[in-house]
Amino acid sequence: MNSKGSTQKIAEQYLDEMLDAEETVDYQSWTKRFEKQDIANFGESRFKKDMYLIREDLGEYRSREFLGLLKGFKDVDHVDKHPGCIRYVWRGNFERNETIIVVGVHERDGVLYVNEFSYRH
Repeated sequence: MNSKGSTQKIAEQYLDEMLDAEETVDYQSWTKRFEKQDIANFGESRFKKDMYLIREDLGEYRSREFLGLLKGFKDVDHVDKHPGCIRYVWRGNFERNETIIVVGVHERDGVLYVNEFSYRH
């Protein structure tokens, strides 16, 4: 995998892209960094519903502070599902609330993919 510093820069870029896609409610832009099998059960209507609920709960995105990284979860039944996964963690500041933002990434065939994007509060 790329060095952790360069991988973090890419994770930051992907996070920026996904936050922009959330703001514009753009499913194609939000999902473009995932492998297809990781979003097979996450369609556009669910995305839109989730985005509206997130905005209602958190409000508009303001800023973030990088907190660190964690090893990704290993699926013992599918050990090659997200090889070398790393989870990047930020404190997200939104209009109404703060939350933890987690972006998990892994590399396959020289391409860095998102495999997790979540808010934890």
